[in-house]
Amino acid sequence: MTQNAGADAALSAVAGMAGGAIGAAVSTFHAASALLDGMTSGPSSQNFHVNKDNVLKAGVIIQDQAEVLARALRKAEAHLDVDVNSTESGIVSSNIAGAWNRRLTVGDDSYVGRIRLYVESLDKLSQQLRESAKQYGFTEEEITTTFGPVT
Repeated sequence: MTQNAGADAALSAVAGMAGGAIGAAVSTFHAASALLDGMTSGPSSQNFHVNKDNVLKAGVIIQDQAEVLARALRKAEAHLDVDVNSTESGIVSSNIAGAWNRRLTVGDDSYVGRIRLYVESLDKLSQQLRESAKQYGFTEEEITTTFGPVT
Protein backbone atom coordinates (compact mmCIF):
# COMPACT_ATOMS: atom_id res chain seq x y z
CA MET A 1 0.00 0.00 0.00
CA THR A 2 1.44 3.36 -0.97
CA GLN A 3 1.74 6.17 1.54
CA ASN A 4 -1.02 8.10 -0.23
CA ALA A 5 -3.28 5.05 -0.33
CA GLY A 6 -2.67 4.49 3.38
CA ALA A 7 -3.44 8.12 4.14
CA ASP A 8 -6.61 7.89 2.05
CA ALA A 9 -7.71 4.76 3.93
CA ALA A 10 -7.05 6.40 7.30
CA LEU A 11 -8.94 9.52 6.28
CA SER A 12 -11.88 7.44 5.07
CA ALA A 13 -11.96 5.58 8.38
CA VAL A 14 -11.93 8.86 10.30
CA ALA A 15 -14.75 10.20 8.15
CA GLY A 16 -16.79 7.06 8.67
CA MET A 17 -16.44 7.16 12.45
CA ALA A 18 -16.69 10.88 12.99
CA GLY A 19 -19.35 12.00 10.56
CA GLY A 20 -20.55 15.59 10.79
CA ALA A 21 -18.07 18.38 10.14
CA ILE A 22 -15.06 16.07 10.14
CA GLY A 23 -16.71 13.75 7.65
CA ALA A 24 -17.53 16.71 5.44
CA ALA A 25 -13.93 17.94 5.67
CA VAL A 26 -12.59 14.52 4.71
CA SER A 27 -15.06 14.29 1.81
CA THR A 28 -13.93 17.72 0.61
CA PHE A 29 -10.30 16.59 0.92
CA HIS A 30 -11.02 13.52 -1.22
CA ALA A 31 -12.85 15.58 -3.85
CA ALA A 32 -10.01 18.11 -4.06
CA SER A 33 -7.45 15.33 -4.14
CA ALA A 34 -9.26 13.59 -7.01
CA LEU A 35 -9.43 16.86 -8.92
CA LEU A 36 -5.69 17.46 -8.43
CA ASP A 37 -4.93 13.87 -9.46
CA GLY A 38 -6.85 14.43 -12.69
CA MET A 39 -5.03 17.67 -13.37
CA THR A 40 -1.57 16.18 -12.89
CA SER A 41 -2.12 12.90 -14.69
CA GLY A 42 -2.33 12.40 -18.39
CA PRO A 43 -0.05 11.27 -21.15
CA SER A 44 3.43 10.71 -19.79
CA SER A 45 5.06 11.48 -23.07
CA GLN A 46 4.25 13.14 -26.30
CA ASN A 47 6.11 12.93 -29.56
CA PHE A 48 6.93 15.74 -31.90
CA HIS A 49 9.43 15.93 -34.68
CA VAL A 50 12.02 18.63 -35.04
CA ASN A 51 14.05 19.56 -38.04
CA LYS A 52 16.39 22.36 -38.98
CA ASP A 53 13.44 24.65 -39.71
CA ASN A 54 11.73 24.28 -36.32
CA VAL A 55 14.35 23.21 -33.77
CA LEU A 56 14.97 26.76 -32.49
CA LYS A 57 11.23 27.54 -32.36
CA ALA A 58 10.62 24.34 -30.41
CA GLY A 59 13.53 25.23 -28.15
CA VAL A 60 12.06 28.63 -27.32
CA ILE A 61 8.68 27.12 -26.47
CA ILE A 62 10.07 24.34 -24.28
CA GLN A 63 12.62 26.58 -22.54
CA ASP A 64 10.04 29.29 -21.85
CA GLN A 65 7.53 26.82 -20.45
CA ALA A 66 10.12 25.25 -18.15
CA GLU A 67 11.09 28.67 -16.82
CA VAL A 68 7.49 29.87 -16.38
CA LEU A 69 6.45 26.69 -14.59
CA ALA A 70 9.53 26.64 -12.33
CA ARG A 71 8.98 30.29 -11.41
CA ALA A 72 5.29 29.71 -10.68
CA LEU A 73 6.11 26.69 -8.53
CA ARG A 74 8.71 28.61 -6.51
CA LYS A 75 6.21 31.41 -5.95
CA ALA A 76 3.32 29.11 -4.96
CA GLU A 77 5.16 26.45 -3.00
CA ALA A 78 5.47 28.45 0.22
CA HIS A 79 1.70 28.91 0.28
CA LEU A 80 0.71 25.28 -0.25
CA ASP A 81 1.16 23.94 3.27
CA VAL A 82 -1.94 23.86 5.44
CA ASP A 83 -1.10 24.99 8.96
CA VAL A 84 -3.39 23.79 11.73
CA ASN A 85 -2.96 24.39 15.44
CA SER A 86 -3.83 21.00 16.96
CA THR A 87 -4.56 22.60 20.33
CA GLU A 88 -7.24 24.82 18.83
CA SER A 89 -8.46 22.59 16.00
CA GLY A 90 -8.02 19.14 17.49
CA ILE A 91 -5.79 16.21 16.63
CA VAL A 92 -8.02 14.98 13.80
CA SER A 93 -7.80 18.31 11.98
CA SER A 94 -4.05 18.32 12.55
CA ASN A 95 -3.75 14.79 11.13
CA ILE A 96 -5.88 15.67 8.11
CA ALA A 97 -3.75 18.77 7.48
CA GLY A 98 -0.63 16.59 7.71
CA ALA A 99 -2.03 14.12 5.18
CA TRP A 100 -3.00 16.99 2.89
CA ASN A 101 0.48 18.54 3.15
CA ARG A 102 2.14 15.20 2.35
CA ARG A 103 -0.08 14.80 -0.70
CA LEU A 104 0.66 18.36 -1.85
CA THR A 105 4.30 18.99 -1.06
CA VAL A 106 6.31 16.01 0.24
CA GLY A 107 8.19 13.65 -2.05
CA ASP A 108 8.31 12.90 -5.76
CA ASP A 109 4.73 11.58 -5.76
CA SER A 110 3.32 14.81 -4.30
CA TYR A 111 1.85 17.42 -6.59
CA VAL A 112 4.88 19.66 -6.07
CA GLY A 113 7.14 16.67 -6.74
CA ARG A 114 5.30 15.81 -9.95
CA ILE A 115 5.57 19.40 -11.18
CA ARG A 116 9.29 19.45 -10.34
CA LEU A 117 9.80 16.22 -12.30
CA TYR A 118 7.88 17.71 -15.22
CA VAL A 119 10.08 20.83 -15.16
CA GLU A 120 13.14 18.56 -15.09
CA SER A 121 11.81 16.68 -18.12
CA LEU A 122 11.29 19.98 -19.95
CA ASP A 123 14.86 21.00 -19.07
CA LYS A 124 16.17 17.67 -20.42
CA LEU A 125 14.15 18.12 -23.59
CA SER A 126 15.53 21.63 -23.94
CA GLN A 127 19.06 20.24 -23.62
CA GLN A 128 18.29 17.66 -26.32
CA LEU A 129 16.98 20.41 -28.60
CA ARG A 130 20.13 22.43 -27.90
CA GLU A 131 22.22 19.45 -29.02
CA SER A 132 20.04 18.98 -32.09
CA ALA A 133 20.51 22.64 -33.01
CA LYS A 134 24.29 22.12 -32.85
CA GLN A 135 23.98 19.10 -35.13
CA TYR A 136 21.87 21.11 -37.56
CA GLY A 137 24.74 23.59 -37.80
CA PHE A 138 23.40 26.58 -35.86
CA THR A 139 26.05 28.83 -34.40
CA GLU A 140 26.76 28.97 -30.67
CA GLU A 141 25.41 32.53 -30.67
CA GLU A 142 22.10 31.44 -32.25
CA ILE A 143 21.80 28.58 -29.79
CA THR A 144 22.62 30.75 -26.76
CA THR A 145 20.14 33.39 -27.91
CA THR A 146 17.43 30.73 -28.05
CA PHE A 147 18.27 28.58 -25.04
CA GLY A 148 20.26 30.95 -22.88
CA PRO A 149 23.73 30.28 -21.54
CA VAL A 150 24.67 26.80 -20.40
CA THR A 151 24.28 26.58 -16.64
